[in-house]
Order: sequence, then C-alpha cells, then structure tokens
Amino acid sequence: MVAGGTRRTASTRHRLWNYRPYLEADGVALDWIEYGGGRISNPFAAAWIRARFLAELARHATAPDVVLVQKVLPPGAFLRRWRARGARVVYDFDDALFASSPMGEPPSRTRRRKARLDAALREASVVLAGSPPLARYARNVAERVEVFYPSLAEERFREFVPTRGAPDRIRVGWVGNDQSQIYLKSLEPVLEGAFARHPEARLVVCSSRPPRLSEALAGRTDFVPWSEDAELRAAHSFDLAVSPLGPEEWSRARGGRVSVLLSMAAGTPVLASPGGGLEELTEGTGGVLFAADAGTWARHLEALLSSAEMRRTVGEAARRVIDARVWARVQYPRWKAAVFGEKAD
Repeated sequence: MVAGGTRRTASTRHRLWNYRPYLEADGVALDWIEYGGGRISNPFAAAWIRARFLAELARHATAPDVVLVQKVLPPGAFLRRWRARGARVVYDFDDALFASSPMGEPPSRTRRRKARLDAALREASVVLAGSPPLARYARNVAERVEVFYPSLAEERFREFVPTRGAPDRIRVGWVGNDQSQIYLKSLEPVLEGAFARHPEARLVVCSSRPPRLSEALAGRTDFVPWSEDAELRAAHSFDLAVSPLGPEEWSRARGGRVSVLLSMAAGTPVLASPGGGLEELTEGTGGVLFAADAGTWARHLEALLSSAEMRRTVGEAARRVIDARVWARVQYPRWKAAVFGEKAD
C-alpha cells in the first residue's frame, strides 16, 4: 500500500484505511508506506520529504504480489520495475490530476502532473477511479478502470446520536478544508437571502479555520474546529447540509465529496452542486437535491428550510443510499476482487 497520506488524510482514510481491517481479517500481509507531503510551503522541506518517500519506495521495490498506489505519482521506473517483477499494480485516484487546480498553478505544472498521471494509468493492471468523470478520463489511457466511491466505516456512526430537530433553530451545515471555503463564499448571496427570511437558521462551519463571511452571515455562523470526531458529530447535528462547488473541471470531476457522504450517512438532507459522481450514486433515489445555478439553489434551500417533513424524507433516502452502496463492508468484496484480480463473491 503506497498511501497518498496518513489516516488523517480524508482520501487515504476513506479509500484505503477503512478496508484495512477486512484485509487483515482475510490474512493479507500489508506493507504500508505513507507519503507525508501535501501542502508544504517550504521547498526544502518538501524536497526532503519526497526524497525520504522515494527511498522508502526503493526499499520495498522487491517482488510484492500487489502494489496499490493511492493518488501519489511515483517515478515510472518504480511502476515498471514492479510490473517486470510480476507484481499486480493498482492505481487509485480521486482528484482530477489532469486538470488545472483552481487554487492557482502554472500551466507547465499541470502538464507535468498530467503526463505523470497518464504514465501511472498506462502501467496499472487496474485503475480505481473515485468518480465516473475520472473514470471516463482514465479509460482513454488505461486498460481496465472501475469506479469506487469513498468508503465509510459503519461502526463509527454507531458512536453518534443525531442532535438535530430543535424547534427554535435550523442548523445549515458545511464541512470542508480551508481551501474549499472559496465555494462556501460563493454561496453567500443565496444564504443571505434565505437567512433573511428564516431568522431561526444558523450556519455551522466545520473546517480547519473560521470562514471569512459577509457581515450578514458572520453573526449567524458557528465555527467547529475540524477533527475526525468533530465532523461526524457536526454531521449528526445538521438539519440540512450544503455542498457548493465551482464550475471548473478540477472541482466537478473529483471523486469523493466525503463531506456529503458523511451527512447522508447521518441521515442529514444535502443540497449540493452536481459533480463528483453524486448524480450517478443517488440516481432515482432522491437522496440528494442538486442545484447548478443560483436560482435553483435558492428554491431548494427555501423548500428545505420551510419543511421539516421534506428534510426528513430526503435524509432518510440519503441514508438508504449509504446502506446500499457506500459502507466499507458493502464495497469491500468488489474492491478486493478488483485489487487482487479475483472474481467478486
């Protein structure tokens, strides 16, 4: 397992770590390597971390049965060496690594990353894509591609009891990292209009830092510092959750939308921008309401704020989607079959 981050990293936790107990129960011997990079501003520190990571890869470049690489893009020489020694190489990704980041980057960096991604896709025996849009891209390069949504650990949700439904307030929740707050910021006009009509509404933001919102919203916003427990507790406290995205390919193609899945698993109704495969996951279920423009956002948000029955109906449909398709125990047999090249039970 070549993980793109630690257990604290959402993609690693939901795409690898949640399957670890099932692999160990099946007697699979795991060598686990974690890339400790990510958003590091100091170039010398970033270079040192990458050098240590490559040295660790070299130490494990013998002859494992399977090498699963999650999101990181190691040099092609490692992938070719594993393949030459008979290993099954699996590549897992849930970000649109072929597209430009909306956070800003030079085109040359996007091109280099895309070239490295394509090389990884070509070498992989199978690619596990985090959304249908990512799978469509990968199928232009890779031999075999399967879609896997992030997994949730069902047992974690037994630790929390819903605290929503207070008669004098409606908690509108948003969960995300500090970079994703730009999308919450884009929803300000819609939230301001809805909150003006609903004095009982409050915005709850679970993130790594407090958001910088308009004066009209700042006084009606509660901040919850992010932790794994805090985001689960928050999801169980929301009366409804919002998940806006930008229009760029990086945002709409990315797999996951873990914050949406967490709210769905807690039985919380979600109003979201299309993207990340949510439409395919919830098709025909009513488990998520979608809004692609400000007018639709305003209409759906008003309907949810005005009707406790609607919130209950959408929340219950959302939980049924999770029960049927998202828990780690549900996805594991097909995931294991894809990873090891076996036939699913």
